[in-house]
Amino acid sequence: MARTTALQTVLLTLVLAVLSTLASAQEVYSDPARRFQVPVPTGWTDESTPQYAKFTRSDPAGLAYVLAAPGKDLQVVLAALQTHIDATLDESFVAAPLQVGPVPLPSGTWTQRIYLYGEELLAAISLEQGGLTYLILLQGTQAAFMQALNAAANQLLFGFAIPTTAEPEEDLPYRVQDVSFTSDGITLAGTLTLPEADGRHPAMVLIAGSGAQDRDGANPALPRYQPLRWLANHLTRQGVAVLRFDERGVGESGGDHALATSLDFASDTLAAMRYLQGRDDIDPTQVGLLGHSEGAMIAAMAAARNPEVAFVIAMAGAAVPGYDVLIVQLERIMRAAGANEEEVMAAKAEQRTVLELAVAGDWEAVESAIYDALLRQFQGLPAEQLAILGDVEAVARAGTAAQLKALQSPWFQLFLSYDPAQDYRQITVPVLALFGELDTQVDVAQNRPPLEAALAEAGNKDVTVVVFEQANHLFQEAVTGSPDEYTTLEMAFLTGFLETISDWLLERLW
Repeated sequence: MARTTALQTVLLTLVLAVLSTLASAQEVYSDPARRFQVPVPTGWTDESTPQYAKFTRSDPAGLAYVLAAPGKDLQVVLAALQTHIDATLDESFVAAPLQVGPVPLPSGTWTQRIYLYGEELLAAISLEQGGLTYLILLQGTQAAFMQALNAAANQLLFGFAIPTTAEPEEDLPYRVQDVSFTSDGITLAGTLTLPEADGRHPAMVLIAGSGAQDRDGANPALPRYQPLRWLANHLTRQGVAVLRFDERGVGESGGDHALATSLDFASDTLAAMRYLQGRDDIDPTQVGLLGHSEGAMIAAMAAARNPEVAFVIAMAGAAVPGYDVLIVQLERIMRAAGANEEEVMAAKAEQRTVLELAVAGDWEAVESAIYDALLRQFQGLPAEQLAILGDVEAVARAGTAAQLKALQSPWFQLFLSYDPAQDYRQITVPVLALFGELDTQVDVAQNRPPLEAALAEAGNKDVTVVVFEQANHLFQEAVTGSPDEYTTLEMAFLTGFLETISDWLLERLW
């Protein structure tokens, strides 16, 4: 496995902090041509035009553009540099960056190029997709990159989204209603899809996975992936009413997502269920839950706390504490990316050290361990990369602070130690558990046995487990299962996945 380059390390070590930032409400630039959306980086001024996004800051001075244009990668980079930086820059400049390398992200593998422009650096981070090249262009001094531009690049990369075109509601063979309900004094907004037939319908609440997600389960890092919309569209056509809603602090819902834990989301899920049970067009005895990833854990939490939940469908749900999930997840992702045994074992040892200290609450030791690990990542880098990076100790301190903040968040603290098996031991209603054999994030071999054991201990007589051999964590038809692969695959569930859910469900309703 190739060593991560220095500036890529800076970008990727800040990922957790950025995802936390994106969880809260943030101003967004939407391209009028619907080519992309990006958040306005924290602390930056929006000077955008209808043609491109432009963000500036004065202390430290920095400039950032985000744009999309038809053409190949290098063609668009050259045109952008000539238009926004210096008209005299030519093909020879573009072809000779100080550094070039991939930045693998869930949205795709971007190409990062670093150029020396006088006493400043230029970073051109591009993604070629669907006939367009999307480009993030940043300019500033080396110090400005360390102090502000790297963090801005993270927010732009992980907040980047390509808008989707929804199916017109007037063409749908079911009713669509915008609804709202309250949970813990917070107003949550969502969409309820109802079969056209009169009478009381069975219903379900859909629960998205981790991260700040809207009612469609959309994730800025996964353009065009809308799993909750797909599920609602399929299941409502089968006669089941479906409620999906914006999470706390997302979309039209109130509250603060960054302060919430999975237990808070379980409370919101039960509030959604109570709302459905109070409607005249819903059968209150046939309301169940379906969750994906963390959403599956939330569904189990809610069902264990309310015996009126009619059924539970868990998509890629963990049945062991988050600590254990993360260790196996790291190993499987690294192996899927081609890491050798020595690299995998070293990374697992570092991760165990940090997680064990976090569980113990020894934050001083956690900080030291993260800092030392980041410094080790810089060892052996070419001299030109170290020159670009500058003060590696300062960069390591910044990365350490970001990761420490993420580890100390209420959500992560609960996730690390919470054991979903304790909830499954209390669930006696029908359960459908769906896994992907190629899932590198929630390993089926690790999680299926404890899930089945817990349900057996509960005395549950109606448990169905289905493993899709070619499915990844998103239940796409995959090749390796690596997150790097997600955006290279068709943005759809693999064939037969939706029918497996509806066939199982319809056997148990009415």
